[in-house]
Amino acid sequence: MLITFFSAFGNYIVFTENGKAGLKDSQGKIVIPAQYDALGWSDGKFSVIENVTGYKLNGRWGLINTHNHRVTKNDYDDLVPGDGALLIARKNSPHSLRIVTGCVSLSGKEVIPFEYDGMKLYSLRAIVFSKIGNQYKYGLIDFDNHTILPQQYQNIYPIGNLRFAVENFENKIALFSESGKQITDFVIDKISPFTKNYAVIYQGEQQGVVNREGQIIVAPKYQSIAILEDGKIKIREPHSWEFLDGKNKLIQKHLADSIVPLDKDLLKVTKGDLIELTDQQLKPIASTLFSTISPFTHNKAVVTVNRKAGVINRKGKFIIQPQYDSLILYDKYMLASQRQGQKHQWILLDSIGTRITSKTYEYLWPFNDQYFSVRNKSFAGAINIKGQEVIACVYDSIFQISYDLAVVKFHRQYGIVNTQEEWVVAPRNSKLTILTPDKYIETASPRKSLKQTNGSVIYFTDNPISISPDHILEYLPSGTIWKIDLNGRIADRQVYPNDGIEKIFEESEGLRGILKNGKYGFIDAQGRLRIANRYEGVGLFSEDLAPAKIRGKWGFINRQDQIAIQPVYEEVSLFKNGVAFVRLQQNWGLIDKTGKILLPVRYQQIKLLPSKNFLIQINDQQGLADASGKILILPKYQRLEDVGNGFAIVQRDGKYGVINLQGISTIPLMYDYIQFDPLNQFFIAQKKSLWVDFRN
Repeated sequence: MLITFFSAFGNYIVFTENGKAGLKDSQGKIVIPAQYDALGWSDGKFSVIENVTGYKLNGRWGLINTHNHRVTKNDYDDLVPGDGALLIARKNSPHSLRIVTGCVSLSGKEVIPFEYDGMKLYSLRAIVFSKIGNQYKYGLIDFDNHTILPQQYQNIYPIGNLRFAVENFENKIALFSESGKQITDFVIDKISPFTKNYAVIYQGEQQGVVNREGQIIVAPKYQSIAILEDGKIKIREPHSWEFLDGKNKLIQKHLADSIVPLDKDLLKVTKGDLIELTDQQLKPIASTLFSTISPFTHNKAVVTVNRKAGVINRKGKFIIQPQYDSLILYDKYMLASQRQGQKHQWILLDSIGTRITSKTYEYLWPFNDQYFSVRNKSFAGAINIKGQEVIACVYDSIFQISYDLAVVKFHRQYGIVNTQEEWVVAPRNSKLTILTPDKYIETASPRKSLKQTNGSVIYFTDNPISISPDHILEYLPSGTIWKIDLNGRIADRQVYPNDGIEKIFEESEGLRGILKNGKYGFIDAQGRLRIANRYEGVGLFSEDLAPAKIRGKWGFINRQDQIAIQPVYEEVSLFKNGVAFVRLQQNWGLIDKTGKILLPVRYQQIKLLPSKNFLIQINDQQGLADASGKILILPKYQRLEDVGNGFAIVQRDGKYGVINLQGISTIPLMYDYIQFDPLNQFFIAQKKSLWVDFRN
């Protein structure tokens, strides 16, 4: 059978026939027959550069032109565009087991020899790196492979035309030219790309400006600096923050770009690009300044320092030193990765950072509480919490692990293996779901079969089913639902009459809505008609009442099929906590279970808040009502946040303040922003500093 897919890219269309890729031009003419594993580049992208693109065959890459001529053999493990008409390629070294990186032209000519672990191309220069000892070290070369900067640096990256930032292993940066001339000393913590010949430099929490010649234009003593497109320089002092109680009593002041509550008695204070961890009194807890810090989980937080991730405890002490490129924190373990060339390698750590896995993996993620799904050399496997590889990385995918069994995909077929890597269910085209140690579901649409692992069929059906750990629900065309136990017996029958029933809805409070002869009613679990099908629409029962539509309007009926609330509304919600929302002419109101109007039908929006109060909005102005519908705060604010302690943050005309639930102002509307810290029970109010032009 011929299966064809198309994807358009500019003037060419990649098409697939029977799993093989080919190329057509814009007129639909086949220029490359469908005989390759993939066309384009190993990063998954596609482009044609001067009539040349990449092809993948037998798992390796080469170059091919749009006349179907193979420019090179498929010698490369990876092949991606570099700069202009040059390509970065990786292949096995003829001298060792390493995979090495080089640069080739579109004709396949070697421009830079294959002797590096990785490289990036920038305007007649190549940043290269190799693993020397246990560290990757960066250098700079030209396209004749002449060394401009030796491979002895922690990182090198371009920051503008003919300028490079070079970082040493003390995490300090210097500015270099494209010829390798050092322009500044190694005294910079961070440097921005150049804008109009200026770059922002960072030294600690302070910022300054240098020009392309390394001259200090603005001394590094400002909190924030911006370089505009026209070359003008603007500076800004830090914002002012005031800590206040609900009655406007000043607790303390501080200068910072931002202050964010992290946890009980812990604050994240940002100044420039650096973060300080402090206590509630803004006293520094950690001696280190961070680039990022996550919320605390299980009394631990992931932080980054100089682009490396580590873990600290609530006292700011390092549990794991910042040495990883990525860290994912869980209660009893952590997932960590380090960059290896252009790829990341993942390992499993215990809760104190001790490495568990002996191997590294391309991907590693939690599968359940017992096993982790891993991928190595593009193949899937699994490890246990001890880091032992219980399922080797030889499968296309792993979908489920239960009872020491795994559903795997192998050569595009599904099977089940055990942790001794023995086939329990041989590969097949049907999808599989493990139910118990000796039972599974096989789905070969429309047939679903409950089977034992010895292959015997316990039960099968072509009807839709839903799967639970100890039973299967089968949905018959008549509307009847059968509960099938794992021995294939019908354990329960929810029988519904099929005479004229067009649809059966989900159960709620023991009743199900039905559509019969174009009208709606309700049946019970035995299929007996409890509420006659005489309504134009119904909703779920909630708190003994269900929405019902009569003559185009919605009201509510009770379980005795009596109208409890007259049908006068265009839309209604279900009842919750004794109240329901109702709508008329695009406006909303609130009623109780007797139909009494608690809030008139005149609001743009009514929203139930965690405090059990209602946020109300009219004419784009917000206010507050209590659970009985009593107006607490008139809707006269552009924004209102009920913080749940008897106070609300309000905003009007761009300024923030605080009022109590009697509507009395307690913190005046004079701040640029206010947030409430529920962990430490105070308000944090911001007064912004303005940007001003820098003048010498």
